[in-house]
Formats: sequence, C-alpha cells, structure tokens
Amino acid sequence: MLEDQQASISTLALSTKVEEDFVSPLTAVRGALEILRDFPDLAVAERHQFVETALRGCAKLENGVKQLAETVYDAGQPSTSSTSPSMASNEVSAPSAPANPTALGDRIRFLDDLGTVEIDLANLRFRDSAEVNAFYDLVDARVERTRHKWFFIVDYTGCAIWPEAWVAFAHRAKKVNATYSNGTARFRSTGTTNGIDTDRADPAGPEPEYFTSRDAALARIHELQSTAGAAATRAVTD
Repeated sequence: MLEDQQASISTLALSTKVEEDFVSPLTAVRGALEILRDFPDLAVAERHQFVETALRGCAKLENGVKQLAETVYDAGQPSTSSTSPSMASNEVSAPSAPANPTALGDRIRFLDDLGTVEIDLANLRFRDSAEVNAFYDLVDARVERTRHKWFFIVDYTGCAIWPEAWVAFAHRAKKVNATYSNGTARFRSTGTTNGIDTDRADPAGPEPEYFTSRDAALARIHELQSTAGAAATRAVTD
C-alpha cells in the first residue's frame, strides 16, 4: 500500500512538473502566436504584449529542457534493458558505439587546411546519456584545446539514437555549435538511416538540412566560409 501511495505521489509530481515546465508555456506561446497571426491590425502595444508573452514562454521551455538534460546527465547510467522497442528491428544493423576512448577519438578529425572539424557519427549507436556524454566530452576537450572556433562537418550516416539519449544528444550537440562552431554542414547517405529519425535530436532547428554526400557538405562549408569572409571584408570597409 505504501509503495502504491509513493508511486501515485511520484506520478502526480511528474505530471505537475510537465504541466508547469512544458504544457503551460507551450500553450502560452501557441496562443500568443495565433493571436498575432489572426489579428494583424493589433495596436503596437497589444502586439508587443503578445510577443513578450511568447518570449517568456520560450524562456520557460528552454529552462525546462535544460533541467531535464541535467537530470539525464545526473542519472548517467547505461540503460538496464538490453533492447529498446523502438530499436528492435534495427538491432543488427546499428552497431554499438565503441567503448574505447581512443576509437571514439579517431572519429574527431581536424582538417586544418579547411579550418574544419569533421565529426564521424557513422553507424554509431547512442543508447543513453552516458554514451552521449562520453563522446561529446572528447569533442569538447579536443576542440577546446585549439582555443578558437571551427566550421564543422558531421556524418550522420546510419547513426542511431535511442529515445533515452535524445535529450542529452540534442543538448550536447547544441552546446558544441554555440561554443565552437562558425557553421555546420551535416550529411548522411540516402537509405542508410536504420529507420532512426535523427532529425529529432538535431540541434540545428525544426528543419535541419542533410546533404547526401560528404563532398556536398564540404561544398556547403566552402560557401559558409566565403560568406563569412565577405561579411568580414564589408565590416572592415564600413
């Protein structure tokens, strides 16, 4: 009976937390945006009010995601189950991430002549936050030692990310982009995604762009570098 009561309390607490940190602010953001969309003739003051409501909701959502990510990190333990329902049909074709840090380190390559870091996630399987953190700790350590920002090219071909790893993966990848990246190009060969929707974990936004080859992604990096160079030239001229 006591265990049932404790379970009920935990469920109620979780439901309240989800409501406060996610459902309520999301509802506020959606409502404000719908009013801005449906009533284009709003007075400036009213429009400003709804914009502020949406921004407050976004800030609360961001804080909720951050807390959730930190909770996942603190757990930091491999999943106790040997399989995941969402991965069952892909178990054979999605090899596990190497446990050897040296092997993982080989997947972080510096293309000095291109000013680019190449991150090879091909055929890696991230099952939980511990595996995500093990990889991105290496990325952070190696890139931070260079003391400057880089362009990034990331190979997602066959990369499998289990539901238990989604939050940690999104958070760590976004942190790398914000801290070290001048621009990022992602690619994955068509027909090799192992049925896993890596878009959900991608930090780039709701519609991340994936190129179909490494060469195409490198071409995009060249475009970004050219744009950055032109912008710098204009700034100096101005």
